[in-house]
Amino acid sequence: MTRGGAGIRALLVLALPAAAGMLLGAAPAAVPPAGGAGAGFRIPAPAKTILKNGLTVLVLERRSIPLVQFQLMVKSGSTSDPAGKEGTAALVARLLKRGTRTRSASQFFEEVEFVGGTIDTAATVDASFVRGEFAARDIEVGFNLLADLVLNPAFRPEEFDKERRLALAEIVDHLDDPQNVARLAFASWLYGGHPYGRPADGTERSLPSITRDDVAGFYEARYAPNNAVLAIVGDIDAAQAAQRAERYFSSWKRRTVPELKVGEAPGVRGRKILLVDKTDATQSQIRFGNIGIRRADPDYLALLVGNTVLGGAFTSWLVSEVRVKRGLTYSIASRVEALRTTGSFSISTFTKNDTVLETIKVSLDLVRRLRSGDVPEADLEKARSYLAGLYPLHIESPEDLAAEILNVDLYGLDPDFINQYQKRVRAVTGDAVKRVAARRLPLEDLAIVVVGPAQALKKDLETLGPVTVRPLQAAVEGADAAAAPAR
Repeated sequence: MTRGGAGIRALLVLALPAAAGMLLGAAPAAVPPAGGAGAGFRIPAPAKTILKNGLTVLVLERRSIPLVQFQLMVKSGSTSDPAGKEGTAALVARLLKRGTRTRSASQFFEEVEFVGGTIDTAATVDASFVRGEFAARDIEVGFNLLADLVLNPAFRPEEFDKERRLALAEIVDHLDDPQNVARLAFASWLYGGHPYGRPADGTERSLPSITRDDVAGFYEARYAPNNAVLAIVGDIDAAQAAQRAERYFSSWKRRTVPELKVGEAPGVRGRKILLVDKTDATQSQIRFGNIGIRRADPDYLALLVGNTVLGGAFTSWLVSEVRVKRGLTYSIASRVEALRTTGSFSISTFTKNDTVLETIKVSLDLVRRLRSGDVPEADLEKARSYLAGLYPLHIESPEDLAAEILNVDLYGLDPDFINQYQKRVRAVTGDAVKRVAARRLPLEDLAIVVVGPAQALKKDLETLGPVTVRPLQAAVEGADAAAAPAR
């Protein structure tokens, strides 16, 4: 299950890595690359064409490998799900692959597999995606199949029923995993009624309420060329790619897309603790943090560097102190999740039930240290070098580069963001990290979620603040969220 990140790599089927926009805020990598890796790399600006129907086409030639990557982004994701029908965008994405008006599901995939291609779909928080990769010699086949999938979905009743059942079964199955429960409960507890708090894949309550008409209606309202961007990267001439896009997508009709207003989330005031009661747990899952920043915030890179020092790399403070020195956990990380209109900062880990309080307190001490500016220059330089060296590796393949090109568009970033990334990361100062940490990494305003046995944990957690105990289902589906408006 995904709550959803913004980029193509946050797939609902988990077929791809973590969201491109949040790659560098994810769990720590084991070995930081050398600081000079990819130094001075530069990619040309994608050739941009806007078709008459409003579809933006971005093409980047890469002739080294005879493959072509297609990624079509529709700028509507789970934030566009109707209230009470969470999971609609994800279900639309799943069903796009289950046949068109001209091909059954089996016929479609037989044609894809016959030429050794791939096609997948996804719905994340901020957008929905169709991704395909084909050999350069099969480019016509790729365009034909991609356009058929996007322009002619069938949403056959039998496929709808099947995919909805599968989606529901996956949700139920994932609720057996305490890590997934903690992740979903934290998002709901932190964001409250804000759309970013909804599970992108839906819930046991919402999925049965979604009808085929809901799916078709979402598609008709949101899947429009003037609400979409097509990125093409690979062994293809840019002018010819634009011509093919015109040929295959010109019949896609422009339409008025309903305006979606997703403002900043209110965040949490004070310490609000949710204890998700899992009586048989011998270890507890822990998540805590608060609202962070949107992806286009000027402070993003400074926060990313600070996060890398704190818990965004295997050599970070959290790993060194909580895992290595104290032996409280096997895995701990801090994360910056920066989305289209807001985002979050969080620390995630697990530990024995009798060391939950110690783990939280030690982690907060390290946040306090970062906020104070007590960061050795060597730690800052290590973080800057790590991020600068890692970035080229994350956009090395046509798939990853296409995803990053779409991120630049989705988040409204500087068109030269990719080429300027390393330079800007290396320019982050200790003063900038201290300033943004003091603003964005909270100590007293915290949403805290612990999944474990309530009877054993509640008393200790009450030393941190008021504790709300909820059963698993209510916690995941958002009952009494910490950031919910007063009633």
